[in-house]
Amino acid sequence: MKNLTDEQVQYGFYHFFKDRKDDIPRVTELADYDGGDELVINCTQLGSEYSQKERKRVLNEWCEFLEKNPSRFKKLKFGTRMPQELFNAACRQTNLRNLEIKWGAYKDLSAIENLQDLDFLYIGSGAGVESVTPISKIKRLSGLYIENFQKIQDYSSIALLQELTSLTLCGDGLGPQYVKVESIDFLKEMKQLRFLNLLTIQLKNKDYSPILELTNLEHLSLRSHRDVKRFYNELSALPKLKWGLLKEKPNIYESQG
Repeated sequence: MKNLTDEQVQYGFYHFFKDRKDDIPRVTELADYDGGDELVINCTQLGSEYSQKERKRVLNEWCEFLEKNPSRFKKLKFGTRMPQELFNAACRQTNLRNLEIKWGAYKDLSAIENLQDLDFLYIGSGAGVESVTPISKIKRLSGLYIENFQKIQDYSSIALLQELTSLTLCGDGLGPQYVKVESIDFLKEMKQLRFLNLLTIQLKNKDYSPILELTNLEHLSLRSHRDVKRFYNELSALPKLKWGLLKEKPNIYESQG
């Protein structure tokens, strides 16, 4: 488990600071990679200068390289659409500590069970994902961000991640597009959480009370909704809470509409 810094708890482990230089190299083609264990790979959604055949070549070269060099990277980011074959190849990188995927067409996450040294996982817009259970097998995970898993309503397996201290479950905030979540009762088993963001979810059982048992929470961000407002006074009084919308923008929870 990697301990979160105060900054990661205040803003989220995935927060991008515009005023800070990002030194991680960004490449499209494998030929542009000149070594190192941290990399941003943008090898899909290529422009008109690439023919369909060339696009396939670029993707296949990366998949083959990732599969044949399984100990090369500690940090990988994918900023363009990730197909299933690229996801599976990336999950061969058994030394990964940090994996960030902007969005993709992956349905099966089972390959991610290979990443047992992963500390942080940002898995963006995966509307076709059919199960989150494989994520629950990464026992040392400290930070988890799951976005727009439209087919998933049961996240109870996440409770198996007993070293997880930062959790975000959300839809697509730009839409906004919400995701439906059956219940957050599983949070009762995750008292170690320090950061919780559930902004763009629709909670089907409407019960936010399990959060009241998270006495180690320092950051809490929830949507302004009548089901949240019923618990606002108690939630905002959590003993360690100091960041997130409940503390920083209390006015959005004042209306009873």
